[in-house]
Amino acid sequence: MVADLTLERIRWQVYCLPLRAPFRTAHGLLRKRWGAIVEVSSAGGSLQGYGELAPLPPFSPALSSVLAALPALAKSLEGITLTEALARLLAAQEAGQLPAPATFALEVALLDLAARAHGHGLLAPYARLTVPVNAVIGASAPDEAAQAARQAVAAGFRCLKLKLSGDEQQDSERLAAVRASAGEAIGLRLDANASWSLTQAEHLLRAYARYDIAYVEQPLAANDLEGLRQLRRHSPVPIAVDESLSSLESARQVLRLEAADVLILKPQFFGGLRPALQLIEEAVAHKVTCVITSALEAGIGVCSALHLAAAHPALTEAAGLATLSLLRTDLLTEPLSLDAGQFQLPPGPGLGVRPDQIALAHYSVL
Repeated sequence: MVADLTLERIRWQVYCLPLRAPFRTAHGLLRKRWGAIVEVSSAGGSLQGYGELAPLPPFSPALSSVLAALPALAKSLEGITLTEALARLLAAQEAGQLPAPATFALEVALLDLAARAHGHGLLAPYARLTVPVNAVIGASAPDEAAQAARQAVAAGFRCLKLKLSGDEQQDSERLAAVRASAGEAIGLRLDANASWSLTQAEHLLRAYARYDIAYVEQPLAANDLEGLRQLRRHSPVPIAVDESLSSLESARQVLRLEAADVLILKPQFFGGLRPALQLIEEAVAHKVTCVITSALEAGIGVCSALHLAAAHPALTEAAGLATLSLLRTDLLTEPLSLDAGQFQLPPGPGLGVRPDQIALAHYSVL
């Protein structure tokens, strides 16, 4: 049996990664992604574990406030055993005392270190070793969206996520073109980016139901939980929430109000993989589906979410993790394996991946 490790050092390196092209979100164009890679070392420095923090305001705190919390947090964990560190971090997670991205990155790094020491996967045992993912189609012209759908299906994706623009006529034309190009056997999700009113959502979802929509993501404003609850009662299309979920408590509020059929979970925003697993159990009890997605992190963060998506038997839906191609680099020594719309869980202990120190140094800031 491997003896309990003692943590010797916790350090981090801040990065700024350019996107290959501007990416439109509900809050404008994203051109760069800021974050940090966290490294924890065991006594003697013989083993390392890695995590990533990548807050995405306004859904999470600003990077500066997350980084400001790290020195004191690191100091409180250095010099104690790994078991003690994980217990202390879980208590902080449950109390909501620290920025969620900071506890997420440190928890993943600690779990990675422990798993490497014991020679098993990050969250072993796993429900599956491959995870289906959806392709994302932007709010482009109908013919461009149709071409993107054909290319995704040809590449093996069995689920597509179509971004909507808020222009009803263009969105209707885009949706019709994508469904015609993809065929009836392909799963189709819509992302309204909180752009509809309740009356508009009721009207549009009745019209869109004929396209066999798996769910519509965030049709109403993030804080309009009562509107989402009402919409869910009458909508012929299942309702998913994303921007409404900024913390564990916000997700639990959605469950209590029965405001959604699907929770879009970004573990970066929930403070760790263990809290996310607890939330998944609570969602199962409410008969609510969970879909794991990235927060547009680099490779360590996406790989962490991939391990979560593979770990729980209730996570059977395609995950939203095929986002690394949006970035100039994934900051990994070896890329994650994505083939025919499926991510392969990396072999080897822990995360199964390591940061590319040369690339990280190139994009390092501060």
